[in-house]
Amino acid sequence: MCCTGVTVQLTIKLNNKINYCIGRRSMTMDKIFVAIDDSEDSLRVLAFGQSFAAQLEADLSAVSVVLNKHEIATRRSTLKARLANHHNENIAIDVVAHDSAKEYLGEIASREDAGLCMMAHGRRPVPEMLIGSVTAGVVRRAQRPVYLCGPRYDGLIHQRVDVLAVCIDGSKLSEQILPYASVLAKRLGARLQLLQVIDTAAARKPTMLGYTDVMESAYLTALARRVEKEQGHEVDWEVLHGDPADSIVSYLADSHNTMLAMTTHGRSGLSQVVAGSVSHEVLHETSCPVAVLRP
Repeated sequence: MCCTGVTVQLTIKLNNKINYCIGRRSMTMDKIFVAIDDSEDSLRVLAFGQSFAAQLEADLSAVSVVLNKHEIATRRSTLKARLANHHNENIAIDVVAHDSAKEYLGEIASREDAGLCMMAHGRRPVPEMLIGSVTAGVVRRAQRPVYLCGPRYDGLIHQRVDVLAVCIDGSKLSEQILPYASVLAKRLGARLQLLQVIDTAAARKPTMLGYTDVMESAYLTALARRVEKEQGHEVDWEVLHGDPADSIVSYLADSHNTMLAMTTHGRSGLSQVVAGSVSHEVLHETSCPVAVLRP
């Protein structure tokens, strides 16, 4: 994710000339797909998928990918039994054979008329490099946001989406999720909020002398006005201080009915270990669903 610290660009954006054009995105999302496998844990994301689809007034379908055609019947039978045990026997199940679950689900997530929900097991970078991660692979392939529930997701606290909080760090990369978030907030009837984290340790460097509260808020204020003008959606904002991941997780700790939206570099394996990943850490720790986009 791109909330990586101090936004040095503030000083050149104080005149409100935001370089990034918000633009508009079409997002019909008439159908919500929930990716599940034969593990009990994957069924947890169904609760979010059901509430998300209901709020969007969209159809809901569960999808599961197997490697070989002869596995389809067994997987479908297993899933139907487990859905019945969770009183979800009326959910449609589509089991398909494909040599790459990442590619198949990535194609679904890229569709304009669909949204894909997945369970993210929240593995740390090194184990993820060793065992692989379907979720990470889907995010890297998808052309649109993927809606993820981490290991601490709590469907009792987040039963719907009343607030859509978008993490921004001043970079064009982080801003690329804004068109999707704005359209989605309208569809959900949710409040749109911009979040920026200022790394206080970095802000104390000599190059940041004169850094003031006014400068901190100027960028978000200008960006919020830009979104309001171009998208016709009222926006509020909040500046946080401290370590990016810790600050975001702490801010969301007492939230209810919230979804977080953020971009990610989509690094995998060793590069993620070296560079770090705010999105990975936030997804692992927060209890709310997270919309993740790799531009």
